[in-house]
Amino acid sequence: MDKITILGTSSAFPTKTRNHPSIYFNLDGKKVLFDCGEGTQRQIRIANLSPAIDYIFVTHWHGDHSLGIGGVLQSLNMMRRSEPVNIIGPLGTNASIKHILQTYKFYPNLQIKSRSLDLKREKLIEKIGKYSVYGMNVKHSVKCLGYKLKEDDVFNIKRDVLKKEGIKPGPFLKVLKKGKNVRYKGKLLKAKEFTYLKRGKSFVYLTDLSYEKNLAKFAKGADVLVIEATFSSALQEKASNFSHLTVSDALRIAKLANVKKVYLVHTSQRYEDTKLMNSEIDELKKKLHLPAEISLPNDLDIIQM
Repeated sequence: MDKITILGTSSAFPTKTRNHPSIYFNLDGKKVLFDCGEGTQRQIRIANLSPAIDYIFVTHWHGDHSLGIGGVLQSLNMMRRSEPVNIIGPLGTNASIKHILQTYKFYPNLQIKSRSLDLKREKLIEKIGKYSVYGMNVKHSVKCLGYKLKEDDVFNIKRDVLKKEGIKPGPFLKVLKKGKNVRYKGKLLKAKEFTYLKRGKSFVYLTDLSYEKNLAKFAKGADVLVIEATFSSALQEKASNFSHLTVSDALRIAKLANVKKVYLVHTSQRYEDTKLMNSEIDELKKKLHLPAEISLPNDLDIIQM
């Protein structure tokens, strides 16, 4: 998860410079999408990424977040893909995938594993290598999920302590790295003395949704928060009516969650010129005393974890 590619940053309408929402990960060799809006396949090609998608995590079934799924499946089918494609989303996902398969013509080799989830509280939903994917229901005009991606914590060896004790590296270090004590030449080496815990990186994706305090708990301490900021704060009533967040809403969540980096996405087409949004971000960052890095990314921008 060292590199994350934002494939689309627009909201309901794509623009000349912004595609529909999608985020691309390579997790221990598995190719993963969070959302798959119209045009996602082309964005993958432009970014020189592998199109062999293994997982698609859908936040909800509004078209701007899901219209690209049929195209991805058609391409994988044309490639004679034999490994399963996993599609996970909110209630109704199984039915939506069934309709896609009934609408388009597929070769019989494509295996699709779909799951519909109703998660009233945060829950682990998938393990991909050393990464755990968590989900939680969020409040929107249709069934919708928020997602969190967490890298496993690991024990690393204190090389300076080994050197100080005159201990040469060897296979026994694998035991210590599991957090377990081990004997070396008759001496007990305690894991707590020879290792330190390295916390895994975490990524949170929240779009489309209404403001709720429990969102900050879900995103607590994240290294990266990608969150919708569909409207300027001047359109707070409109945002509330359509179950969306304003810049102010998004940054309040980021402040409460104490995240390290914030990327504001799902930008309305009315802000093709981003001066207003960026000006508001600068103003709120000072007003809220936000230490986090905040940006309004462009399509194909890369997030370094």
